[in-house]
Amino acid sequence: MAGELRLGASHIDAGIVAGLLSRLAERVPEVEISLRYGTSFEILRGIRNGQLDAGFYNEAGAPGTDLATLEVSRFTTYLTARPGLVPASRPLDWQRLAELPWILPSSTTCCGQTAEALFGKHRFRPQRVISIDRESVTRTLIAGGVGVGLLHADSAAAAQESGEVELLCEAQAAVRVLFAHLAQRAEEPLLRCARSLLVESHSPHSSVG
Repeated sequence: MAGELRLGASHIDAGIVAGLLSRLAERVPEVEISLRYGTSFEILRGIRNGQLDAGFYNEAGAPGTDLATLEVSRFTTYLTARPGLVPASRPLDWQRLAELPWILPSSTTCCGQTAEALFGKHRFRPQRVISIDRESVTRTLIAGGVGVGLLHADSAAAAQESGEVELLCEAQAAVRVLFAHLAQRAEEPLLRCARSLLVESHSPHSSVG
């Protein structure tokens, strides 16, 4: 088996990507593999326009029907704030939270989609949104008391342990990390090989369409 495999990856566990690359190098050493990082939106766009053969991305909703997907991981997202910024109350006072700035990435990202789901569920819109597409910057601004925002579970836990933030609530029970490619390409040998290697190591759930 020869050829080229162009992969993309968004914000996911680096071990998942490294593991696949390592196994591919062992199984198909003659194949040239390239890796490009980007947002989930960029990875999906690359798959759909032919710039990428496959990629890993974060999905807070349902994947497109044009994709074949394989779940390789899940993570939780938390709404966070600087300790003491939000008055303690249970349940949370969402109208009070609406008055604070929300630090968010675009609505095309998993955190952006999760935030939109929160707004719809609790029937409010923030009076001000600060658009940031880097989680490290989001964490810094939240810790500085600029506003509230969403952090992935690993970042939220680290920030909480260091005393930078407090966790207000679990904002999304599970964001799925999916390996995806176009469904119409499901029988291509390199993509079948990559999928089988991921199944062997993760035993996740897959779907086509």
